Amino acid sequence: MSNEIIVSKITPLTMSDYIVDWIYGTDANSVTCSTEINLSSVPASDRQDASVVATFLKTNLHASVFSDLDTDLKENNAPKSE
Repeated sequence: MSNEIIVSKITPLTMSDYIVDWIYGTDANSVTCSTEINLSSVPASDRQDASVVATFLKTNLHASVFSDLDTDLKENNAPKSE
């Protein structure tokens, strides 16, 4: 199962700037994130739509964000050595 994004909360700061709380991972291992993002390229009517905003995050956040999160999730899920 690949890591997914679930948007849990969208809070407007201005007409175009929002704070988006989201979860990244799988049912077995995930991390909670919060991102301040400009949604001016998303139609105003869709800025509170969790699936639209999740797609926006997937396509507009820098790839290194997801790479770092994937690494963190792997490390957190690895067996602990004593």
